[in-house]
Amino acid sequence: MTYKINPSKKLLSRLYEKEKLTTYQIAEKVGCCQATIWKRLMKFNIKRRTPYELNSNVPSKNQLIEYYLNKKLSTWQIEEKYGFNRSTIHRKLKEYNIPIRDRADSHIIYPRTDFSEDLIEKAYLIGFRIGDLGVRKIYPNSKTICVASGSTIKEQIELIKNLFKKYGRVKIKTAKNHKINIWIALNESFNFLLSKDIPNWVEKDKRLFFSFLAGFSDAEGNIGIYNKQAVFQIGNYNKEILLFILRNLNENGVVCRGPYESNTSSYVHREGYRYNQNYFQIRVSRKDSLLELFSLLKPYIKHKNKIEALKKAEDNIFNRNNKTKKHETKKLSNKHSN
Repeated sequence: MTYKINPSKKLLSRLYEKEKLTTYQIAEKVGCCQATIWKRLMKFNIKRRTPYELNSNVPSKNQLIEYYLNKKLSTWQIEEKYGFNRSTIHRKLKEYNIPIRDRADSHIIYPRTDFSEDLIEKAYLIGFRIGDLGVRKIYPNSKTICVASGSTIKEQIELIKNLFKKYGRVKIKTAKNHKINIWIALNESFNFLLSKDIPNWVEKDKRLFFSFLAGFSDAEGNIGIYNKQAVFQIGNYNKEILLFILRNLNENGVVCRGPYESNTSSYVHREGYRYNQNYFQIRVSRKDSLLELFSLLKPYIKHKNKIEALKKAEDNIFNRNNKTKKHETKKLSNKHSN
C-alpha cells in the first residue's frame, strides 16, 4: 500500500515517531525522495531522532559499572560477550560519567590490592627481591609491576606465591626441564621492588634489618651442618650487599666473617651461559653467634626448608654444648679423684 506524495503530519508522526521507521523507509513507502520527508518533518516540527535512538540494545549504567569497572572487561570484550555495539558502549560510558581507562588501565583485568605499607613486611620483600626475584614494568608507562622467578625447588615457589597471592594474580607453569616458573602482576604500590638498592631505613631498626636479612636468606642463604658443625652462610655476586650484611651482623653481636671470594668469572653454567664475575660468601660459624643469629631470624624467616634447617642447626649446637659440658664435668671429676 502506498500513500500520497505529501504525507500529512498525522501520518508522518505515526510512521516516524511510533513505528520508528527511518526517513529512507518512509520515503520508499510514500513514493517520494528522502529530502521531501526531511522537509515535511521540519514543517510539522516533528523532532528528529539522534542516530542511536533506533538502537534498543543499550547497556544500563549498572551493567557498564559491572562489566567495565568491576570485571575490567574491555569494550571489545563487552561487545563480543554481551552484544552491545562498541561505539554505543563508548557513548554510554561518557553519558554515565564512567571514567574511561587509559592504555595502562585497560590491560588490568584481574583485581589487585595495594601493598600493606607494613615496614617489617616491606624489609623482608626487599631482601627476598634482591636475592631471587626479577621485577619490571611490562612497558614504560605500565601500571603493572611484574614479579617473576623460577626454581626447581617447589617450596621456593610456594613461598613466593604465599608472599604475593593476596596482592595480585599469580601464574605458575612447569617447564620441560622441571623448572617451575612463577609470575605475579601487582599494582604500582609495589614500585619499591623495582630497585635493587637497599634503602637506608633498613638498618635504622634492628627488627627491620633482620626482617630484610630473613628475606635475603630465604632467597640466597644456607643453613647447614658441615663436618658435624652448624654453619650459616650467604653467597652472592654483589660484594657490597654482603659487606652491608656483614657490618650489621657484627654491630648486632653476631660474629660474621668474610667476604670470601671464589674465582667463578670463567665458569660456564650447566645451562650453557658463562659467569662474568666472581662469587662472594660471608659465614657465621661460632656457636654463640649462631644461636644469637637464629633467635633474631626466627620471627621473620618464612621458607619451609630454611626453618627446618635452622632447627637442625640449633639442635646440633645444643648437642655439642652438652657434650662439651659432659667432657668438662668428667675431666673435673677425674682431677678431684686424683
